[in-house]
Amino acid sequence: MDKSKQPVLLSFRSSPAFITTVIAYAVFTDQFLFAVIIPVAPFALHDRLHLPEDRIQYWIALLLGVYGLGCFVWSPFWGWYSDRKASRRTPWLLGLLVLLAATILLWLAKSIALQLVARILQGLASTVIWTTGLAIMVDTVGDEHIGEYMGYIGISLNLGTLIAPLVGGLIFAHFGYNAVFFLMLCIIAVDIILRLGMVERQVAFQWLPVDTERILGSVDDKYTVVESAGNENKDEVLARLETISRSSSPDSVASSQDAKWQRCIPTMFKLLLSARFLSALWGTFVLAAVYSGLETVLPLVVHSKFGWSSTGGGLIFLPFMAPALLGPLVGRLSDRIGPRWIATGGFLLMSPSFVLLFLVQNNTTSQKVLLFGLLGSIGLSITLALEPLMAEITHVASRTGGNEAHGSGRRTRSSYAQAYAMFNMAWATGGTIGPLWAGLILESQGWREMSWSFGLLSGASVIPTVLLCGGWWWQKADDEEAL
Repeated sequence: MDKSKQPVLLSFRSSPAFITTVIAYAVFTDQFLFAVIIPVAPFALHDRLHLPEDRIQYWIALLLGVYGLGCFVWSPFWGWYSDRKASRRTPWLLGLLVLLAATILLWLAKSIALQLVARILQGLASTVIWTTGLAIMVDTVGDEHIGEYMGYIGISLNLGTLIAPLVGGLIFAHFGYNAVFFLMLCIIAVDIILRLGMVERQVAFQWLPVDTERILGSVDDKYTVVESAGNENKDEVLARLETISRSSSPDSVASSQDAKWQRCIPTMFKLLLSARFLSALWGTFVLAAVYSGLETVLPLVVHSKFGWSSTGGGLIFLPFMAPALLGPLVGRLSDRIGPRWIATGGFLLMSPSFVLLFLVQNNTTSQKVLLFGLLGSIGLSITLALEPLMAEITHVASRTGGNEAHGSGRRTRSSYAQAYAMFNMAWATGGTIGPLWAGLILESQGWREMSWSFGLLSGASVIPTVLLCGGWWWQKADDEEAL
């Protein structure tokens, strides 16, 4: 980008509102493209690839599995790569190219091997969104407001998951196989326009007025410039930023052997040595497992108990996903009072809600109302837990990655992408295990045992959440950085 010429509509294109919209739409696109072809997959495998009908379910499960595997395998590498780039624009746009290539390959593939490759590439594209994309958002809004903004991500996640199978099924039934992929390409086209239109805040910094307090205050919590610079000369601000960066580096602040030893540890290992971070990853795994597990078995359950069609099986998710609309409010509250008690309350509500699902046994109006109520309660509990946990990952990353230095003495920009890479790995693991767990227990033991198992899992998650989320609960806030 030409530094001598200011981009058109720079203030708007680099604003937190627009950047959040771009990231949220990318999340919606990711979820929509993953789920929209689910009703199309049996036709594609049988009629286009000529696979036997008795093997269709096996290959569908395998295609979903390699998607999760792709997310898991690519995440650490992409997180590391994204954090090492001076600008996240390159990895962000590379992910878009991978997404486009994966969609076209999935559309045209006439062999199961190419279908598997396309799903793996989709996993890589998803990894870019959930690592680089979320890191861009944290870079933009700062960790002090990240809970609120993650609420908008939760809305996009649920919206894409909810409407994609319904839209995909309707378009396939009325217009055919190719029309589904034409819709997918149209959605990607909008994503392309939005991503190309976005300007990162650190890139826009060279043209926009400088808020010295925000920029220098972000270098280290211990060094804050209290005056606002307004239109202060950019070179002066950068010089002061460099001075503070060098003076706050581990070499100048701490000369102990312990500090030097910590500098040698890769960022990902530093994060994994944090009990707070591990607690957040565990909570993420549990949320992904119960979310995807219930998403898998619920249409089967309402069909067997109520005789509902696939349309009813899709609409049953409305009460489950509607509470996601409260995500920004939950996130804002988490930003104000901390994540511990909100996330703990989410798991406390989730446990009995799952246990009580076993009461839904008969095809009566009261049982249907009970199911709707319990699904709404579970959806609310997931929202209460997810937004604070995502914010917690950001807070730990800002404390951990911010203390690393390059050989030149300059600090790395952050470890946010690597932190969210591990978040993505935890979510992918839960998203893979959850459907297997729910399906196997439902088939071998029954609906009651499956609901109880999820209730027990979520109930057990209360313990690490209340003890560690936000730091040890008996520890002073000033000491939480040690975790």
